[in-house]
Amino acid sequence: MDFEFEFLSGTFPAYPDDEDKDHQRVWGYGEPDDKIRGLETSIGCILDALDKKGPFIGIVGFSSGAAMAAIITSILEKTERGDISPWKVITSTLSRICLSGFRLDKGCYETFYSPNIETPVFHTIGELDSMISSTQTENLMRCCKRPWLFEFFGGHYVPQSKEFLEFSQSLASFLRGALRHSLNSQATSSISSF
Repeated sequence: MDFEFEFLSGTFPAYPDDEDKDHQRVWGYGEPDDKIRGLETSIGCILDALDKKGPFIGIVGFSSGAAMAAIITSILEKTERGDISPWKVITSTLSRICLSGFRLDKGCYETFYSPNIETPVFHTIGELDSMISSTQTENLMRCCKRPWLFEFFGGHYVPQSKEFLEFSQSLASFLRGALRHSLNSQATSSISSF
């Protein structure tokens, strides 16, 4: 089976006054407990990319990208159920991988996390992460009906070197389980439609 990867960069420069504005990108400006400036624009850009370049079988995000992956998942689920006006998006997503993710805590974002996210989500926590605390990731996990957790003794990075073998084995187990869940759900949908 062949896979193609599509890499999206954040919508905005991380440091707008810096001359090298293309080097580091962000999805919005603010802290998790504040209103995030630019969030709606970034959501629109991601959904537009899903529409034009999809279907996709998963979304992977790191740090603020992981927070966005959870938000996009919630929007797609709500669209599929008819809870919100449909976004013109082709969906065929199977799983989400949120590495060092967090939830936005400002009350105006509560609808992203309620009801809980149904799609299986793989979470990582670096025990030495000084950017995203384990509590922040655990708060995101509580918003997911099918969370999977991989903890490692490391910082704010994707598990590597000595942790990579355990990480890849855990990720493979998660993906197999997500695929089984997806196939079972499709079979149930097919049976119930008769």
